[in-house]
Amino acid sequence: MSRELERRQKRAQDTLRVLEEAVSKSNTDVETHLGQIKGEYTRVTELSRQAEQTINDIDQEFRARTKLIGFDYAFLFLCTALQCARQYLLPQLPRLTAQQGDRLMQNTVGRVVPKAWNDILFASVPYDALNMAVPLDTGLSGTTHRYRTLGHDPILGWIFGTSNILTDGLTKSDVITTYQVMDNTLVGLYPGGTPGMFASAFKTIQADPLNLPAALARQAIHFGSDYFTKQGLPIPFLGTLSPQMAHQFMNSNLKNSVHIDLYGLTTSTLLAAVVNQIIFYLHKLFYNEQRDGSRSAYEIRTRKILTYSNLISTGSNAIAVAITGAVSKLDVGGILVTLCRIASDYRFISQIEREFLEQGFYRCVVGDSYDFMRGNV
Repeated sequence: MSRELERRQKRAQDTLRVLEEAVSKSNTDVETHLGQIKGEYTRVTELSRQAEQTINDIDQEFRARTKLIGFDYAFLFLCTALQCARQYLLPQLPRLTAQQGDRLMQNTVGRVVPKAWNDILFASVPYDALNMAVPLDTGLSGTTHRYRTLGHDPILGWIFGTSNILTDGLTKSDVITTYQVMDNTLVGLYPGGTPGMFASAFKTIQADPLNLPAALARQAIHFGSDYFTKQGLPIPFLGTLSPQMAHQFMNSNLKNSVHIDLYGLTTSTLLAAVVNQIIFYLHKLFYNEQRDGSRSAYEIRTRKILTYSNLISTGSNAIAVAITGAVSKLDVGGILVTLCRIASDYRFISQIEREFLEQGFYRCVVGDSYDFMRGNV
């Protein structure tokens, strides 16, 4: 009996000792975890006091990862050289005269519309008429008629030019004055003036529903012939709002005439964009993950190359134009491409930088992984 009692007493003592050790270990773990929590509280509190400095440090890290390095500058110089070469070589391309432009588009009519519309389509546009059957003080000549007739206005021409084609009229840039044209000759003022011309145009459209599409096609074809010429098209609305300024800008007898050279604008814009795309894909071929990090950071460097090179080439062109006063040499297409690059690249870089800052600050706040975060208490 006494032996059984001793065994039970010993077993109880062993169980109590195990429980005491477990409680002691649990107390130690709790104290450790509480110490970790206290340390985290202190760390996060200190971090909140230095949040601005922390963000600045993360931002500096981002700039260090996305700054241009050695071979990036080779692409920067190459892209800048190509853009500058484009600005110099493009104006040297041969351009058409107004007569050559008309001949270029002449055969287009037959390919675009049926022969039944020849009366409107194959006749010369009336607002090109310069000969006069009677003396008229029109102020029109071969060098001034493009900005003194509304048929040549890139925007108003779709209304007035089309109406003139339907009615054999010529409306001047003052809107009020409209002349009647017969056999490419001005014969006098249009009956009823500009309102009378529009009334006649409406009657012509009612007479045959195909007349309006034919007139619009003829207007488009004439714009197309001016598109390829060096003189180009006048600035929209300028002839109506300020005839004197239109004379100064557009008159080809002046040293620095200004007009819309659509062919030159289209070509320069296209070539500037092509050069950018070539450099973009060439630079991507040199990506190395170990050296360059993430692809998004590397693309930022690529976009910086394009933006910087476009700014340099556009700036050099603007300086050259300012020094020489040759406004016609201004690379408008290149400027448009540069502005588009600045907008798109800024948006892309800002988005990647914002994500980098958010992730970096999150890592700083969360810190390391602790036992109490894994539920081991």
